[in-house]
Amino acid sequence: MSTSRSGPEHRAEAQTVLIVDDEPAIVDLLAKVLEGEGYSVERAGDGRAALSKVRETHPDLVIADVMMPVMSGFDLLDALSGTGDGVPVILMSAAVVSHREGVPFIAKPFDLAELLELVNSHLG
Repeated sequence: MSTSRSGPEHRAEAQTVLIVDDEPAIVDLLAKVLEGEGYSVERAGDGRAALSKVRETHPDLVIADVMMPVMSGFDLLDALSGTGDGVPVILMSAAVVSHREGVPFIAKPFDLAELLELVNSHLG
């Protein structure tokens, strides 16, 4: 299901996106869409698991829910900022939350085309 022509499918090596959400259905949906666009996808169910995945896989982008058990998306963002990794993060949430300046945010339920545009703009 390709909805854009600017995805990584024309590159020799697929870029990796780490999806972090405690709702498996959201992770599965995003993974299906992003893989359809040619991205490689890693998954994590909370911020702490995401930190381990970042160390293991060095993703090109992290898409993280704000409200999760164990470690929130904001805490994950702070932890990643402290590592010097420089991996870009897109936060998402169904709750009304304050945004962090300079951090892309998308509200749930999200428009998949809008999300893909945001992903492609960070990786394209």
